[in-house]
Amino acid sequence: MQIEDTGSLEGLILANNKGSGFDIIHILGHAGFDKDKGPVFYMEDDVGKLDAISPDELWDGIKYRPPKMLFLSGCSTGGTHNEAISESFAYRMAQKGIQWVLGWGLIVSHEGAIQMVTEIYKCLSIGSRLDHAVQIARKSVEDRYHPWPLLRFFGDATPIAPLVEPGLKTSAVHPVKLRHKLLQDSNVRVLEEGFVGRRRNVQQGLSVLRGKVKQFGLLVRGPAGIGKSCLVGKLVERFAYEKDKKELVVFHGVISEANVSLQLKKLLDRMRNRHGIEIMKSDISYEDKIKDLFSSVFKNEISTIIYFDDFEQNLDRCRNEYYVRPETIDIVRPFLEAVEWAEGNSNVVISSRYPFILEHDGENLPATKLYDISLMSFRGVDLNKKKRNLEFISKSKNADMYWQYDTGNPRLLEWLDGIARNKDKYNLGEIDKQLRDKQDEFIQEYLDVIAKTEGDNFRKFIQKAAVYRWPVDKTAFDSFGGGEFLDTGVDLTLVEREDLSRGEFVYWVTPVIREDRWRKLAVDEIYEMHRYAYQWYDNWISKVDGPNYKHLEEAVHHALQVGNIPGACKHARRLGRYFDRIVLYRKGLAIMAEVVKMVSNAVIDEAKTNKDEDISSFLSEYATSLWKLGNSKQAIEFYEKSLAIQMEVYGAKHLSVATSYNDIGTALEQSGDSKQAIEYYEKALAIQLEAYGEKHSAVAVFYNNIGLAWQSLGEPKQAIGYHEKSLDIRSEAYGEKHPDVAVSYNNIGLAWQSLGEPEQAIGYHEKSLDIILEAFGEKHPDVAISYDNIGLAWQSLGKPKQAIRYHEKALDIFKEVYGEKHSAVAVSYNNIGLALRSLGEPKQAIGYHEKALDIQLEVYRGQHPSVATSYSNIGEIWRDLGNSKQAITFYEKALVICKEVYEKKHPYIAALYAAIGIEWNLLGNSKRAIEFFEKTLVIWLEVYGERHPNIAGLYENFAYAFRTAGKEKKARQYAAKAKAAWS
Repeated sequence: MQIEDTGSLEGLILANNKGSGFDIIHILGHAGFDKDKGPVFYMEDDVGKLDAISPDELWDGIKYRPPKMLFLSGCSTGGTHNEAISESFAYRMAQKGIQWVLGWGLIVSHEGAIQMVTEIYKCLSIGSRLDHAVQIARKSVEDRYHPWPLLRFFGDATPIAPLVEPGLKTSAVHPVKLRHKLLQDSNVRVLEEGFVGRRRNVQQGLSVLRGKVKQFGLLVRGPAGIGKSCLVGKLVERFAYEKDKKELVVFHGVISEANVSLQLKKLLDRMRNRHGIEIMKSDISYEDKIKDLFSSVFKNEISTIIYFDDFEQNLDRCRNEYYVRPETIDIVRPFLEAVEWAEGNSNVVISSRYPFILEHDGENLPATKLYDISLMSFRGVDLNKKKRNLEFISKSKNADMYWQYDTGNPRLLEWLDGIARNKDKYNLGEIDKQLRDKQDEFIQEYLDVIAKTEGDNFRKFIQKAAVYRWPVDKTAFDSFGGGEFLDTGVDLTLVEREDLSRGEFVYWVTPVIREDRWRKLAVDEIYEMHRYAYQWYDNWISKVDGPNYKHLEEAVHHALQVGNIPGACKHARRLGRYFDRIVLYRKGLAIMAEVVKMVSNAVIDEAKTNKDEDISSFLSEYATSLWKLGNSKQAIEFYEKSLAIQMEVYGAKHLSVATSYNDIGTALEQSGDSKQAIEYYEKALAIQLEAYGEKHSAVAVFYNNIGLAWQSLGEPKQAIGYHEKSLDIRSEAYGEKHPDVAVSYNNIGLAWQSLGEPEQAIGYHEKSLDIILEAFGEKHPDVAISYDNIGLAWQSLGKPKQAIRYHEKALDIFKEVYGEKHSAVAVSYNNIGLALRSLGEPKQAIGYHEKALDIQLEVYRGQHPSVATSYSNIGEIWRDLGNSKQAITFYEKALVICKEVYEKKHPYIAALYAAIGIEWNLLGNSKRAIEFFEKTLVIWLEVYGERHPNIAGLYENFAYAFRTAGKEKKARQYAAKAKAAWS
C-alpha cells in the first residue's frame, strides 16, 4: 500500500506510475458540482491551491494504469445532481472503463466513512467479492453507524470477482515500518518511510521553495521531537528530481565559518561550477563570498537549498527570548541578507526549537527574511495515522496502556513503540514504569525551560491555559494573560501554534506537559478555568454560522465540569442536530444521552422557574432522536418533559407548545395509540387556529396529521374530511401545482383506497404524480411514492400485473436515489411481493418479501414495525402455501416486535393475534384459536367499537372455531353477532 499525501492529481499520477498501477485507488476528500465541468473532486496543487478535478481529468491521469476498483470517498460522489440527474462522478468513471467504482450517495462524515471503509477492506482482504464486502460491511457497522442511504456501487459489465484469492492464510497486520535515513553528507536523520503528515505545512514550505510568497527563506520551529527535520526532509524530497531539482547543503548543530566554507566548496566542486569555485578561492571576505554566490551562482546556475538543522544550538537565551550567539552572527547573517537575491532559485531553510532574534541595521532578519512555520503535536486524523504506523504498539494486546502516555509528539510516540518492541523482556508492571519514566524524561526538558522562565505570572498562565484540550484562537487566553504571555509560550515551545490560513492562528499548551501543568492548579482555580473556557466557547459558537463540532463538544465538556446543565443542553442539542444531518443518528443520541443523565427533576423544576428554553429544546431534540430510531415510548417521556417547561416559558397558547403537542402526537401514533395522538394533534390545531386563523399553511399540516391518524384507526371517511380541509388551505396558499398540494392528494387517495374505492384513489394519486413530476422531475423519491400508491390501488382493483409495473418504476427510482439498502426500497420489494402473491406466485413473492426483510433488519436492527410487517407478509405466504406451522412462526416473530414497539392495545397486535388464531384453527386446535381471537376482540372493541367490519370478521372466525370444536350453539351466537356488526 502506498499513501499519496500531496492531495494533488499530479501526485496521484506519479504514485500510480511509480507503483506500476494498483488494484485499488482510494481517493479521500471533498466533492461537488461545477457548472462547467459537472461533478468534480476537489484536489489541490502542491502548494495548496484548490483544483477541481473532473472525471475526464482523473481518467486521463490513470487510464494507462487503471485500477480494478476506484473508491471515491467524498460526499455525493455516487449521488445525482439536479444539473446532471444520472451522471454522478462514480457513474462517469464506471462508464470510462473502471471495472468497479464505489461512491457516497449523500453527505458522509469522516468518522462514518472510516467505519464503513474499514469493514469493506477487511472483507476484500479475505477474498470476499466486492458486492458481498459492501453488504457485510453495512451489516457489521449497524450498531455504530447508520449507513444505508450512503454507499453506492457502480460497475461495467465485468463479472464481480474477489480481488484476493479466498482461503489464503491471513497475514499479520504489518504497519509501514519506520525507516530513517540521513540527508546527504550530514548527520540529519529524517524519515525515509513512515508517516510524516502535516500536509498544510508541506504546502506552506513548498510555497516558499517555489517562490510563491514574498520570503525565500524558511524557518521550521517547534518543540523537541515534533518532526521538524522530517518535515524539511519531505520538502527536500520534492526537489530531488530533474524537473525541479535543487541541490542540498546541510549544516547540523553548531556552525562555524570553516565548515560552512568547506561544504559550499564541496558542492561547487561536485557540480564543476568554476564561477563558484573562483568566488570561494578569492581573497574577498567570507560575507562577500556568500553574497556573491547568492547574487550569481545560486541565482542563475545552481538551484540550491541550504539547510541549517537544530539551529537552537547556536542560540543563547536572555530572559524569555533567544538570540544568535555573537560568534555565529556573522556566519549566518549573510545567508539571511542575500537569500532574496537568488529570487527563489535557491533558498535558506532553518529548523530550530525556538524562534530567534538577529538584528542588523535596525532590522530583525529572521522576522523579515524567513517564512515562519510553527509545528504542533499531532491530533485528530494525523495522530490516528501516526498511531496506526507504530508497528509494535499496533500489534500489542496492551495498546491501551501505551496510549495512556500518548501526547501526539512523534518522537515520544516512536520511543513508546520502541518499548513495545522489547515487551517480552519485562512484565506489565515494569513496562508501565518504563512508559512513565520515558514520559517523565520527555517532560523534564520542558520543565527545565519553565524553571528558567522569569515570572510566576507566566508559569501560572501556562497552568491555566492547559484547560483547553483542543487548539483555540488567541482570544481564548485574553482574560488571563494571553496578550502578554502567549507568544512567549510559543517561543519557548511550551505553547504550540498552528497557522490555519491567512494569518489565522490557533494555540494550545504542548500536550506533553498539559496534564502535568493542569494538575498544579488548586481546585477552585480548576473550577474557575472550566467556567471561563465554557464562556469563551459559548461566545465563539454564538458568532459563527456553521457548526464546529469539536468546539461544541468542548463547550459541553466544560459546562458539565462546572454543573452548568443549561449550557451543556444548549450545545448538546446543536451537536445532536449536527450528527443527525450527517446521518450519524446513534452517535448524536449517545452524546446527548451523556447530558440527559444530568437533567434531573430538580433541573427541570429550575428550568420552569427560570423559564429556560435551552433545556426544553434539548429534551425535545433528544426525544426526536429516540423517535427516529424507533423508540417512541421513551421519546414521549422526554417530549412531555420538554412540554412541561414550555408551558411555563411560553404559556399554553404558544406555537412552540403546539409543536410539542404535535411531536407527542407523532410519537403516540408510531407507538399505535392513534386515538390519543388525535387528542394531541387537536390541541396543537387549536393553538394554530387561534394564532393564524383557518387559512394558513401551518394549520393545513395539523389537519393532515389528524387525517393520517383517523386513517390508522380505520376511519377513512373521517380521514378524507381532514385531508380535504388541508388540501383547500394548501391550494389557496400555494396554488394548485405545489408539492404540499400533491401530499394532500396522495393522502386522500390512500383514504379512498381504504374505503374500497381504488378507482377514486388512482385519480387522486395521478393528480399528485402530475404535480410532483412537474416540480421535481422523474428521479425523485416523491415520484416513486406516487408510483407505489398507484400500484397499490391497481392491486385493489385486481390488476396485480399493472400494480407490479408501477411498483417496479418506484423501485428503480428508490434504488437510484438511495442505493440498494434503504427502507423505501424495502417498501417497494414488499409491494411487489404482495402483487405476486395475488398473481398466484407465492414462491416468487416470498423472495421479494425476504429481500425487504434483509434490508429492514440491516436498517432498523430488528425492533421496528416495518420488520414486523415483512415477517407478517412472509407468514401470509406460508399460509397460502398451506404451511400453518411456518406461518405461525413468522406471525409470532412479528408479534414479538410489535409488543416491544407498540402499546399493548395496538390494532396491529390484535390483527396478529387473529392471524395466529386462524392458523391454529386450521391445525385443528380450535381451543388455542379461540384464546387468540379473544385477545384480538378485547383490543378491537376498544379501538373500533362494536359495529366495524373488523369486528364482524372476527366474530365469524369465532363462529368457525366453535363449530370446529363441536359447539354449535356458541357458533350460532357469534354468527349472529357478526351479522349485527356488519349492519
